[in-house]
Amino acid sequence: MSQQVSLDLLFFYVPVIKEDKKCIGLNKVLWIIAIVLRSVIDMIYIVHFGVQCKIRLEERDNESNTTCWAKVRRHLWFITFNVLFILPIPQVVMPSIFSEMRRTKSSNITNLNSVILLHYGARVSQIYRYILADHASAEKCDKASVWIEASFYLFLYILAGHVTGAFWYFFSTQRLMACWHKACEIHGDGVEISFNCDHSFRKLSFLDDFCRIDDTPSPSSFDFGIFLEACRSRILESTGFLQKVLYCCWWGLRNLSSFGSNLQTSSYIWENIFALGISTFGLLLFLYFMGNLQVFMISE
Repeated sequence: MSQQVSLDLLFFYVPVIKEDKKCIGLNKVLWIIAIVLRSVIDMIYIVHFGVQCKIRLEERDNESNTTCWAKVRRHLWFITFNVLFILPIPQVVMPSIFSEMRRTKSSNITNLNSVILLHYGARVSQIYRYILADHASAEKCDKASVWIEASFYLFLYILAGHVTGAFWYFFSTQRLMACWHKACEIHGDGVEISFNCDHSFRKLSFLDDFCRIDDTPSPSSFDFGIFLEACRSRILESTGFLQKVLYCCWWGLRNLSSFGSNLQTSSYIWENIFALGISTFGLLLFLYFMGNLQVFMISE
């Protein structure tokens, strides 16, 4: 399950900002790799889903004390959840998001982001269900796999930082594009401007003035909030995949560990929701880790 979640994060690193041309491009190699790997994993999961359906049908024949409605409800939930899990949402929605980001007026990105978040939430919940099942089996084994379970929890913590960092990178590109869109509305004199790197256009000097990322921004400049660090570090312009992943994973782990206490947000509502999510998720991870650490110490 965690491999599937990790592969989905590849799509978030596909957009690349080209500051010299003031445009957003795509890492086509990474895009192809992400699609191929996701398709392979989906095929494997479809086979697994078919096997699970067969097992459930066999178990249904042996259930005598369960009402018909309870059986239907349980199996319907199982099928619906797994179908949502398999749907190729990133392959379909991501191109639409990239297209919206390049347009001068992009009003549908929030809705498209919501689709991605819901789909990703379904995948993360699968990991949680797996953890509960694994924890129950570990109890039956008289703590024989305590060290393996502890290592697994550490891996999940690193994965959480990886997920947080990937979303931070993806949202940072969107905020930079939002700044460019806003600058065009104010200073563009109504001229239709494309941020596609395949198009040629004049030098847009007013973007540098409005979207300042230096240490002395003017009061009228755009407020990037928690995404300012991504712009200043030039990580959005980097084509090195490993460099991006390590930097963003470190950002995610650092802020999860501090419960997001060092985040300086702007007044943008979705940015504040993202920051609240980091703070809450970091606290829940800490409590979950401490609870399992206590169980580990008792078992010793």
